[in-house]
Amino acid sequence: MSSPAPINPTISSTPIQVQPPVQTLAVPQLQRRNYQDFPGRNKFFCGGRFMTSREYWAFLVALVLIVGPSVLFGIFTCPFLWDNVHPAVPIVFCYLFVLSFASMIKTSWTDPGIIPRDLDPTPEFFDDQGSAYYGESEWSHVPVQKEVKIRDNTWALRYCDTCKLYRPPRASHCRQCDNCVENEDHHCIWLNNCIGKRNYRPFFTFIVTATFLCLFVIVFSIVHLLLIVRDHSGNITFITVFHAAPVSFVLAIVCFLLLWMVGGLTFYHCSLIFKGVTTHEQLRASIINSKYPGISANPFNKGSPAQNMIHVLCRPQPKR
Repeated sequence: MSSPAPINPTISSTPIQVQPPVQTLAVPQLQRRNYQDFPGRNKFFCGGRFMTSREYWAFLVALVLIVGPSVLFGIFTCPFLWDNVHPAVPIVFCYLFVLSFASMIKTSWTDPGIIPRDLDPTPEFFDDQGSAYYGESEWSHVPVQKEVKIRDNTWALRYCDTCKLYRPPRASHCRQCDNCVENEDHHCIWLNNCIGKRNYRPFFTFIVTATFLCLFVIVFSIVHLLLIVRDHSGNITFITVFHAAPVSFVLAIVCFLLLWMVGGLTFYHCSLIFKGVTTHEQLRASIINSKYPGISANPFNKGSPAQNMIHVLCRPQPKR
């Protein structure tokens, strides 16, 4: 029986073409900025460059109280003062208004010094036997306080459960903004922002210039009325003066009422700066002294009102 003939495979001379892998273009993903994921109650705009709180109605009321009288004074009173007193009077008024308005906007739209969150996500806690350990338990939810020394005085650092960090000295958690703010003085509802380390200087500039602006409007509104009386040689009644300059008459009364509010606030903050304390520290000291008389040491006092003022108003501004 003959064996089958072997099958000789035929080798094709045509080369095998290998298809190159298909390259897909990676679509770049837009990076989210930090403010877009920030859990606080602030509002950000202009790409996160500006921020404010949520009490818009109060800020609009304060804006009207500043801009409204200033615009009326500039339209109805300044032309008379330009012609009958001196052109420098309206120019000084414009300078005070611009400085007050700019510092108001800067205070309201600036980061007050918010401390980043999750700096200490796992603090120490006390167990049922008083021993410290990491992590919460069913016995205790109060973190261990850390202590630092400032000028030989011990300062306790409290833990913020919301921001997950040990607050630095002079920092407080603002309930309205839901943030821990460095050197927080108070939350100003009328400026719609916290007042802290980064915006205290423009805040102080605002209240000081607003006080001088009220005084300026009161004085020169009265000057306007007195010059009208002088031009009539004294033979004029109250009704005639009122009809001749009703806006100046009303502005003198309105700005006098505003002066009591903004002027009192300016005087109060001047006293705080001279003592080297914040509003929170002043209120806490009053409560502590009422319960424990004699405890009034302030480790942040520089020793003199001038040095305290230089430290508060001339210190460098930290990064936001």
